[in-house]
Amino acid sequence: MMTGRHILTGAACLAALTACAVDPNTYDPSQAPPPGMEYPEAQAPQLGQIAACGHAGAPVAELRYPDGWQARLSEVPTMSSNGGGDELLGGVAEPDAVSGTGVQPMTPPQPFYPVSARNAGQEGRCEILMDVSPAGAPQNILTACSAPQFNAPTYQAATGLRFDPPREGGRSVRLVNVVYPVTYCLSE
Repeated sequence: MMTGRHILTGAACLAALTACAVDPNTYDPSQAPPPGMEYPEAQAPQLGQIAACGHAGAPVAELRYPDGWQARLSEVPTMSSNGGGDELLGGVAEPDAVSGTGVQPMTPPQPFYPVSARNAGQEGRCEILMDVSPAGAPQNILTACSAPQFNAPTYQAATGLRFDPPREGGRSVRLVNVVYPVTYCLSE
């Protein structure tokens, strides 16, 4: 996609450089830049661009959370009374599940960019809320996205994620409430 940038050839480049040259003996940095040296203003963001993609001045993409999202985040992992030893004999209960903070998949997800969003110049941001089984597979997946067309590809990509099998106290456990971000950015 062309962005309006121009390519200067040899002679044009030399002319452009000499037109902007400044005599260092007469230039006073406390004054405004000399003619031809004005600083270009930041380009205004285009419709559909979001700040998460690095576009200065673009709006923050607000996520649309599905029903049940907040309730899931308030769940507390369970403890097993028979996993870590007999509590009556002084053993400590081991968790069946632990909160999954800072968990990263073995490889990042590769969602496809929705054609309708790409054609409209729409960028998006999503979050995946999931549990991770003791074998490292995602379960109970929910997605929250800034635009509905990003939900399906984000969900599909989440189903293919794999994590190192989570371990706590030497045994596999289930991770709950793992939140993983996904950003859809159009490159120029």
